[in-house]
Amino acid sequence: KAILQMSYASQIISGGASASNAVIDALAGHAPFATLAEKDGLGIQTRDAEDGEMLSAGIALSLDSGVLSESDRSTTPYLTIEVDGKTPEAVAEGMLEKIKAKSSSSSSAVTVGKVVTIVGLSGVGKGTTVSCLRSLLASEREDKDVSKVLCWSNGNIFRSLTMLTSLHMEQNGLSDVGAVIGGSGAADLKKTLMGMLKFERNPTTNLFDTHIVGLGVDYWVKDIETTVLKGPLVSGKIPTVAKSTQGEVVKFVRGAVDLLTREGGVDVIVEGRAETVDFIVSENRYELVMADGSVIGMRRAAQRVAGELVKEGLEATEADDAVIEKLKAVVDRL
Repeated sequence: KAILQMSYASQIISGGASASNAVIDALAGHAPFATLAEKDGLGIQTRDAEDGEMLSAGIALSLDSGVLSESDRSTTPYLTIEVDGKTPEAVAEGMLEKIKAKSSSSSSAVTVGKVVTIVGLSGVGKGTTVSCLRSLLASEREDKDVSKVLCWSNGNIFRSLTMLTSLHMEQNGLSDVGAVIGGSGAADLKKTLMGMLKFERNPTTNLFDTHIVGLGVDYWVKDIETTVLKGPLVSGKIPTVAKSTQGEVVKFVRGAVDLLTREGGVDVIVEGRAETVDFIVSENRYELVMADGSVIGMRRAAQRVAGELVKEGLEATEADDAVIEKLKAVVDRL
């Protein structure tokens, strides 16, 4: 085996990048896996292109309506990092060195949290890299408190807005979400709904959170993110609401990040697509890219194959040859 020291079974059970690398190594030269990887890679490219078009259209709408302006874009350029052949840990460690260098050269006398923005297309390892960077940033803090390093997600804000939109529709006998959030009178409605979202400290937990108050509800997002925000009020409507509220959400995030860093002393990592992250102010901006695009398809295919094999039941003691045959069987089914 190339480089890998642990057994394939142990690597796959451990999950993450180790599992993907083990599957790719085990199935090197296996034509059906190459076909699956190519198919998955094309699927990712198609979805990325569709997502990019939707986000760009949403940002253009926000610029045209005056919710955002070009001057809101961060003027700090992204530093491009090629991730080919690198582990997420190595990528995160490289980022940390650059972040520390910027911090040491800062002339600010006020201690505030750092803002790190990371963009990149699907499959380049943003999620795993962010997780690694979060741990590294926590280790650099005087308090070593990982809870003071936040990985920000816009998803819950869009879900909260979608829930409020659904409640507004129910209470007013409306059924066309596109017309409600994007038609005549939508600008006033969006302003009203955004006024029902406040980013503030929850007195019960003493942690910052998004507080939703209006239309008969009073929720903290952390309390409902796996229940109400994943329920029927939200499902199916998010893409439509998101397209029409990109600017509103970006402005909300800018305010939340500023509050977290300045008042809470929290380090914030904002990860996503450049179309929206462009508007988050940060001195630490990174774009993850992969020179060999075929690897993205292999990674996604490997994740799927590994997940199926673990679901079936895999023992860490199983021999590599046996694991390879099981992996091939999974590929044939996919």
